[in-house]
Amino acid sequence: MYNENFIVKNAVFHCRQFRESPDGDRLPIFTDNKAVIFIDLNGRYRVQALDGEVVFIGTGGIDEALARIDYAQPSADVQIIEGDRTFTRDDYYRHIAPVVWFIAQFYDEETNRLAVAYERRKNDEKLDTGTVIFTDETQFADWLASKVKAEERPPAVRFDDKIRVPAAVRDKINTDCAVEVNYGTWLNLRKKAKKAVM
Repeated sequence: MYNENFIVKNAVFHCRQFRESPDGDRLPIFTDNKAVIFIDLNGRYRVQALDGEVVFIGTGGIDEALARIDYAQPSADVQIIEGDRTFTRDDYYRHIAPVVWFIAQFYDEETNRLAVAYERRKNDEKLDTGTVIFTDETQFADWLASKVKAEERPPAVRFDDKIRVPAAVRDKINTDCAVEVNYGTWLNLRKKAKKAVM
């Protein structure tokens, strides 16, 4: 494989990679400008050209696979195959996006009940919404941990900033996924939680 670079004002810019045939012909890495990524159950990927030639194999995930394709041939169309499903780039990123749980709560001191309102979203589409009432934070922690564990992939969980998150919940779930929050969500969820115990 060879790199093709541009030199502009003494600066070198990578353009693409190409291969050379025994006859000296310069050929693109991906024939017909198409690449296929196969992903197995262990997270390994195999990047192939349409003629079946394996170009890359790695375990760095989809971002690394796409970066390698873009480095070799920036304009290549990419098809991603995982199991029996086929995706475009955009479809695959939507597929692997985490489910995001938005949670707000209200504690009623008169009845000693904790109301939790939640929304589940993926790709900014609402999957589920509801309210649940508990007698203490331990019940809430157990309920949430079981719900999070039941998700197909690890979700991102976002709590209203007014919530004191139980340690049992903090230890069992991922709260580090960066999610753009529509702050109107918290107000609506807080109102739902308050209404549930009033």
